[in-house]
Amino acid sequence: MTHAEVTELMAENMRIMGRFSSRLQPVWGVASKQSRQQMFVLVRLYLAGKIKLKDFAAREFISTANLCSVFRKLEADKLVIRTIDKNDHRDMWYEVTKSGRALAEKLIDKLMQGLEGLCKVLPEEDEDKLAETVKTMNGILKKMEALNA
Repeated sequence: MTHAEVTELMAENMRIMGRFSSRLQPVWGVASKQSRQQMFVLVRLYLAGKIKLKDFAAREFISTANLCSVFRKLEADKLVIRTIDKNDHRDMWYEVTKSGRALAEKLIDKLMQGLEGLCKVLPEEDEDKLAETVKTMNGILKKMEALNA
């Protein structure tokens, strides 16, 4: 199989996963006070751990101005805390609070339930094949990630 064929298969996989992702969008509305974007950022920050604003923005492809606005709202709701970098006062560090962690974990749990619901329609044999294939794919993708770091 050529690199182009593998690339096309991966692109198709990403398109399918994108369609699954759109079916899981209602999960982000679990917290009534916060927007979907705020909840998405909260979960991504929870998964990233303590991180500088500019690094998080680059990683998530979000402008620092937009991200700063989202963080301000999350900070006002006591879901995120901000600290000034001791070495460079222009840099800010962000991390989730205890209540932010609880909400992020609740959202992740809802996402996992949604994914489980998508898998329930598969016959057991197909689910086993999918599980084995995804395990193999994850291992290969981790190797690709390490080689392209």
